[in-house]
Amino acid sequence: MKHVRKVLVVLIMLILVGCAPDFSNRDEVIDETLPEDSGQETAIIPNYSVSESEYQVLLPYRLSQSRGVTTNQVANRLDITALENDLRRHSTTVFDPDTYFFQEGQQIGYSELFSWLERESESTELGLNPSADIDDDTSTEDKIEIERENPKYLSHILEQNYLVRTDDNVVQLGGISIGIAMKSVYRFQTEVGGPFYYEEIDFDDMLAEATTIAEEVVGRLRAKDGLQETPIMVAIYREAPRDGLVPGSFVAKKTVQGGSQTIGSWEMIDETYVLFPSTEARNLDSNLSSTVEEFKSGIEDFFPNFVGVIGEGFYQDGEIQRLILEIPIEFNGQAEVVGFTQYVYGLMMDSFQPHFDLEIDIRSNQRQESLIIREAGAEEAFVHVYQR
Repeated sequence: MKHVRKVLVVLIMLILVGCAPDFSNRDEVIDETLPEDSGQETAIIPNYSVSESEYQVLLPYRLSQSRGVTTNQVANRLDITALENDLRRHSTTVFDPDTYFFQEGQQIGYSELFSWLERESESTELGLNPSADIDDDTSTEDKIEIERENPKYLSHILEQNYLVRTDDNVVQLGGISIGIAMKSVYRFQTEVGGPFYYEEIDFDDMLAEATTIAEEVVGRLRAKDGLQETPIMVAIYREAPRDGLVPGSFVAKKTVQGGSQTIGSWEMIDETYVLFPSTEARNLDSNLSSTVEEFKSGIEDFFPNFVGVIGEGFYQDGEIQRLILEIPIEFNGQAEVVGFTQYVYGLMMDSFQPHFDLEIDIRSNQRQESLIIREAGAEEAFVHVYQR
């Protein structure tokens, strides 16, 4: 019997070894984007990618040269995620994920970026926000007026790099994407500890200012060593208010080809994130808004401790592309979670049309309890219940 056990153990080990990933055949390339003092020359291309629409990332992963600036400059955390993810999504139309690899920005340094985000002045000549003639002798009333007339439009500049592989098994910088985050509402103080004032920024004024900033940024990149012929995709992001429940969106983009630094005319982008339920949702998409309300009522009929549904819809050219619904509810046990998830799944399949991506997150006490995902056009949905 012991001999049989030993044979079984050996067989199992052989099977496991046969199923284990084979790192001996990993795809290595010479990475010419690495700093000369890094001590490395090669990078690894992963064998698999998350999806066809996502970029592969070279290993070891390189963090941005301006890492951490986003969280210091962009007030609404929803904007931080949308700015990064949507810039990468728009980049796919210029830098094909089948050809290019993604890398965080390496061309704009940390201190350099902070200097660009300042107001232009004698001490910060690189500042891209408009100057404001304020000193210690300026009255509070004049300070308020000057700030309102000269808002700090620019919040952040996000850089993403796209690498391309040559026939000589070398990866080089093949393109740059720049996301320019502009405020929709300017918040300011006239003195430390004083009250905050708010100034809404007109869309046309914002876009005009963004155009000037974009051309200056492209010019500064062109002045860097090796970037004269690199294609640069520039996209303008209009932030949500700092207390907004959905993020802002990209409103314009333009690819500046190698050798040029002129923006010219923008390609306008018709995208928006919409809160459900809300007046904006009812005005934009009354049918889907009614469906969400009916879905909510259907849950209330069977679960009295249900507290509501909040959702985020993503629209392109006026058409819904993705809807994420979050359902907060208190549970007394795992069986109740399973039963509730089963009911919501059936109600979802009966309520929502399948022409857009749909995700339902069921949560309790800030904990994810279950997840339901149906991709556009799919007949069935993926359902996962998290174990307690």
